[in-house]
Amino acid sequence: MKNTENKVSNSNIELVSILEEEILRKTFRLREEKKEFSLKYYLESKIDDTKGVLERYRLDEDYEVSILKASGKTAQGLFYPILNANVVEILYCFGGECKIYSKTDGKTYILKKGDILFYKINNESLENYSFESKDFKKILIFLNVDKLSKKILESDIDEEILSKWIDNLFSMFEDDIFCMGRSNSQINILVHQIENAKVNTLNEYFQFKSKIFQLIFLTLEIQAKFGEDVLQDDIEIVRKAKRIINGYPVYEIPSTKELCKIMMLSNYQLQRSFKNIYGITTSLYIQKIKMEYAKSLLEMTNRNILDIAVEIGYENPSKFSIAFKKYYGILPNKYRKIQKK
Repeated sequence: MKNTENKVSNSNIELVSILEEEILRKTFRLREEKKEFSLKYYLESKIDDTKGVLERYRLDEDYEVSILKASGKTAQGLFYPILNANVVEILYCFGGECKIYSKTDGKTYILKKGDILFYKINNESLENYSFESKDFKKILIFLNVDKLSKKILESDIDEEILSKWIDNLFSMFEDDIFCMGRSNSQINILVHQIENAKVNTLNEYFQFKSKIFQLIFLTLEIQAKFGEDVLQDDIEIVRKAKRIINGYPVYEIPSTKELCKIMMLSNYQLQRSFKNIYGITTSLYIQKIKMEYAKSLLEMTNRNILDIAVEIGYENPSKFSIAFKKYYGILPNKYRKIQKK
């Protein structure tokens, strides 16, 4: 990867393109079709049953667009950690489903039609995340903020206004490397036009480019509002749920279903609140409490694995061991041995 970076150090978006092609060739059998304004790949996975079409448009030095339409299940993701580059990826899901989950803390993001995901691709923490998808359809926009800022400054936009816009853009990554948003009817219409666009003439190319540029700023505006409009109701629901959970011994913590009954809420209301506040489901939040408590028992006591399993609500120690390994990537007995060294 370092050699590739040296070859194209003058263009981060170009580097994204090269890395993308390297990953594609490693993972898929490719058939290329060069078009007037794009490069189209027909994909067939070497690993699973995934097939699809990926079309890449290099529209400008500050942003590139890829449209992927895939069928089948896959655990292959396209993440590009690039250091010292202010490149933001905007991912719009217009079909299928995608799950991104942390191998360290279990935090999970589910993308379905109409969901938007933002992240900075120069983040080394991306290596700790896994990717699964089914019949996934997405628009990927790689936005080089530095290049875009330079272009904007060449216009009549005040530098202070631009600086504030950039600060607001990157402030969404202060608490997490991923940010989720939801589309609206205006974005949905625009995405439908982009998905079905024919870009064969210069006039069609400029129309397509204009739609992509519009989509970038509409999605960023949605994300800003999404962050500001987390409902006070969600905050109160989560606070109440946490008070209830903390009132039980770890082995008696209610399930999500039981918590809904206690709080007289629908599953949707409870899950929405936890997703909005913590970015994870209620069950993953409860699992986090149990796994962290189990880890502390392994570190600070000599109790056997069976006792610890029962202490956090597992009657079967093997199920506890499987859950612990899935959460932390290591079996509990091996974790204890490492801690005791």
